[in-house]
Amino acid sequence: MLRLISSLCFVCLFFITSIGVTFAANRTVCFRMKIRDDRWNCSTSTEAGARRPCHQGGYVWMVGHQVELWDKDWSGSDEYIGTWYIGGQGTQCITFPWEGQSYQKGEANPDLYLRYINRVNRTGYSNYVYIDGKTQNGGAATITTWRNGQSGDPDRYVAMNCTSGTTCYIYPSGSLVPTNDIASERGLRIMALDSAQHALQAFGEVMNRNINIRYPGRTDCPTSCTTARDLINITASRGNNGFNVAHEVGHAIQMQQFNQDWLRDDCSRNGDGHSLTSIEYNSCATTEGFADYVGVTSWYEPNNASTVPIGWGRDFEVAQPESNTCSTNASMELQVAKAFWDLDDWNQEAGVAPATGEDDDLAYGTTAIAQGWRQFPNGSGNRDKGESGRDGVNMRDYYANNTGRFTATHFFETFIRHNCLQDQTND
Repeated sequence: MLRLISSLCFVCLFFITSIGVTFAANRTVCFRMKIRDDRWNCSTSTEAGARRPCHQGGYVWMVGHQVELWDKDWSGSDEYIGTWYIGGQGTQCITFPWEGQSYQKGEANPDLYLRYINRVNRTGYSNYVYIDGKTQNGGAATITTWRNGQSGDPDRYVAMNCTSGTTCYIYPSGSLVPTNDIASERGLRIMALDSAQHALQAFGEVMNRNINIRYPGRTDCPTSCTTARDLINITASRGNNGFNVAHEVGHAIQMQQFNQDWLRDDCSRNGDGHSLTSIEYNSCATTEGFADYVGVTSWYEPNNASTVPIGWGRDFEVAQPESNTCSTNASMELQVAKAFWDLDDWNQEAGVAPATGEDDDLAYGTTAIAQGWRQFPNGSGNRDKGESGRDGVNMRDYYANNTGRFTATHFFETFIRHNCLQDQTND
């Protein structure tokens, strides 16, 4: 299904399409569009609960990507018809009015082609937020156009003379692919955009700002970084890292819930940087752990009791904490990410030492969990979104600020004790 967006006239085009025009005859054009995929660190088709898995070395459908539809003219300038997003997998069809429209210009039937514009959004949205792919300096990325077909066959990707009452096809024998060069900057940017779309699909309903993804990102962001609620930098070596891109969108989501362009995230306890199991201050473990949760939830379905989400080669569902002491686990982003996942997922497992008897008993909604950051008041004191000190904002703060929303008896057990997070600072 294609959904009309139209960058300039969503209301008027939607109105015309809906009520019809007495002298207009609609045209319908169909196509298929795929990405040449080289991603790793993402769900695969063999895993239970995989959300639109990646296919390293193959192709995947371009769901949620935006395309422009144009009429090709041979003796003048081409006419822009509208912008749509791809609403699902497989063959997609666009239906639009022709006669009497400003873009008709007296032509009996259009010659239709597509342009890919490096923008993704959530499908089936009621809250419309999109992510744009940009160059390193924030400029416009290369647009893919199929206007000129290929050498010796200029009409190969053009639906010529699309008449009323028929279904026209663009390249009916195959799928349009923006680029097959998986090592190119353009190919890697498109993969990064598709990974970001996975995060939008899961969390976009609670977001309130569009985002620019710069690829390749700033050279001083060696592992990618989110520098504002609407700006993400993906390092050149991680354009094909599905989990990493979604993780960075997770930081933007938290910033948007906080309505600010920064997060308390001190990862200096044991030198620069962090990892899933490095020992960090509470603020780092919490902020990075939430972004990890966004990463795995973007690629795996929590509402499936059989799902085993894997990120960076680690199992985010396993009940046993990483360390044999709760005080150590409380400083790990892996345990924080697992706590958010356990609050979300349908699998309810028993606690394992050193969290023996502390069970995962609850399953709340993904977007409700993300909105938990909205419950933090402004300020720099305990429980505030800007709490000073290396250990704030942390999981004890999230719990305390959300007890009025997540009222089940076992909230503290599932969210805190099941993953040994009670040893985070509570003041």
